[in-house]
Amino acid sequence: MKRILRKMTSICIAIAVVTAMGITSLAVENIDGNGNVIGDKDPATALTTSLIIEKELTGYNPETTEVYAPNVTYTYAIAGIDAQKVITDVDGVKATTKPGPAGATITQTISWTSTEMIDVSPTGTPNRKDITIDLSNVSFSGEGLGAGVYRYQITETCANKAAVGVTDGDIAEVRYLDVYVRDAKANEEPGYKIYGYVLFENNNNIDGSQDAQTDTVDEAVKTEGFVQTDDLTADSYYTYNVTVTKDLVNDSINEGHGFPFEFVFTKDTNVTGSFNLVASYTTDPVAMDDVTTTIAHENSVTYEGIPCGTRVDIIETNDIATAAYYVTTDGADDNVSDLLVNYNETTGDTDVSINTTAVDTPADANFDVTFTNTLALISPTGVALAVVPFVILLGFGVGLMVVCTTKRKEDQA
Repeated sequence: MKRILRKMTSICIAIAVVTAMGITSLAVENIDGNGNVIGDKDPATALTTSLIIEKELTGYNPETTEVYAPNVTYTYAIAGIDAQKVITDVDGVKATTKPGPAGATITQTISWTSTEMIDVSPTGTPNRKDITIDLSNVSFSGEGLGAGVYRYQITETCANKAAVGVTDGDIAEVRYLDVYVRDAKANEEPGYKIYGYVLFENNNNIDGSQDAQTDTVDEAVKTEGFVQTDDLTADSYYTYNVTVTKDLVNDSINEGHGFPFEFVFTKDTNVTGSFNLVASYTTDPVAMDDVTTTIAHENSVTYEGIPCGTRVDIIETNDIATAAYYVTTDGADDNVSDLLVNYNETTGDTDVSINTTAVDTPADANFDVTFTNTLALISPTGVALAVVPFVILLGFGVGLMVVCTTKRKEDQA
């Protein structure tokens, strides 16, 4: 009982200490596209000097699932901008933006890699990563500074979107951050304090007054970062899936045999990056190079997360020395029909192929391809039956010739 009381006392003390430290010690501020518009001109506590904005990559696939991400890297920079835009609040109080002072830092790079998973769906699923902005080393003291609204420009760059199959979104690569600053209160340490942040897509005047003729707040477009809005798309990654099923006909003894299959992936001409796929037969990522596996009767193999724009050639090999098969395929763009495949022969890489949509276009559906191998039967005689009547006639003619020759010799005798 004493031990429990001591634990409860320790917890209460910890909570009291953290509360006394104030909200600035608890969390990094998170920009909300629908909030953080300054309504309280005299907040009780200042905000933290760090905040988070977000970067979005929208994942597409005919299924709602997870696939491996592309290898894409984004770089960020932040600097004060001398925009001199007029900010008008709800009461009609105006302020002109000042250039954000030096000292602000931002997460320099964020990346998605081909070893991590992203969410995908037919209508697109957002995948977001945090970008942290730190203003702890910014001084708002000095000539021309002090209380007011400071504007920063945030710039995004990415050099390899096309090479890794990422489609450039409609959103711009620039964002504008307004930082609201006031003097310290009596109960605070001396200096200037941040009491609000607002992030915008456009470098506009902001008129939030009640009698404003135009809603310039909406025109500036509040945002949470480099993310999709109602009208503008974020960067997108389009993928699709392929399933290959194996069927055997008239050959029950080999139904447990795994036939070798080769998958040849040919990327779009503008895509040079490396990719990983989700495979149905392993929990590990499978590199999207030429892949070889085996498939038995009534079994299938699925590869998920193939970048759109990638052509897939599917090649089956008959490795059973005692059998020949007539192979038929269904579900590919180019199919084969009753193709005779003997031992150690293949279906050919130009006959069974899949050509999906372009890199920047969602795939409407997956590809489900079936390979049906029907055992080819051999005539039991080993002689073509169509020749037999001619053989019989030839034998009859030879026999008749022998009889006639023998009769002639007897008559001469």
